[in-house]
Amino acid sequence: MQTIIARSLLNLKKNLNNLKTNQKVGLVPTMGCIHNGHLELIKKCKKLKYFTVVTIFVNPAQFNNQNDLKKYPSQEKKDLEMLKKYDVDLVFLPKVKQMYPLGYSTYIKEINFSDILCGKYRKNHFSGVLTIVLKLLLIVQPYAAFFGEKDFQQLFLIKKMIKDLNLGVKIIGIPTVRDSNGLALSSRNKLLNARGLEIAKQIYLNIKKIRYLDYKYVKDLELYLKKELRKSGLNNIEYLEIRDSRNLVHPKKIIKGRTLRVFIAVYVNGVRLIDNYKLN
Repeated sequence: MQTIIARSLLNLKKNLNNLKTNQKVGLVPTMGCIHNGHLELIKKCKKLKYFTVVTIFVNPAQFNNQNDLKKYPSQEKKDLEMLKKYDVDLVFLPKVKQMYPLGYSTYIKEINFSDILCGKYRKNHFSGVLTIVLKLLLIVQPYAAFFGEKDFQQLFLIKKMIKDLNLGVKIIGIPTVRDSNGLALSSRNKLLNARGLEIAKQIYLNIKKIRYLDYKYVKDLELYLKKELRKSGLNNIEYLEIRDSRNLVHPKKIIKGRTLRVFIAVYVNGVRLIDNYKLN
């Protein structure tokens, strides 16, 4: 089957309405610059035999820095070639004015977990994320949607939104995909030069040590990791925190059996990179 390219809501709806009544739809939302991390989401969706819809939309509502939005990488032609190669059923590429028409003023706000970690440093970021995800879910009406665990806080908040609003969409998280050096795949990696990539790989090489360290208190372990990261050339650490994966609580002590995860955001050559790693 040939990949359908839909650039308007009308065209998208027309093609979705033509599906068989028992055909389940799987949604893979992206901001483009497709890499192997996205492809793993697509592979999972295809494996489950869902009609696979990939969206490409750089969402301005989730950027608190306009320069960051302007710099965000784009490669539409290459993306479409890759998505066709992987037999994606439909690609939706809306324009900003379609998603946020003149006079648009309705946004989703989660009040308990949106102002920690990334949300602490990116004002209204998760309001923008949840708003566009909800809009895409309502437009596409998928049975399931697929997201990567690299953006773990985002995945956590999306799952919470689904539960809180009784949306009934199945949210499937896929483990972080890394390159051969352990660097978490991200569209932003394309903005790094060779030296930047060399420094960036130190993120994973350092945070994965956490499994073998014997610390009693979370703060002490966080301080140790920050010190090691700075030794590796990662001097601009926005945050490094260890939190419980189940509820994002920031505990005082490391208790055996607790589902802890280290969360990190750093700047390398002006490029913001995030990662997380499960302790146990």
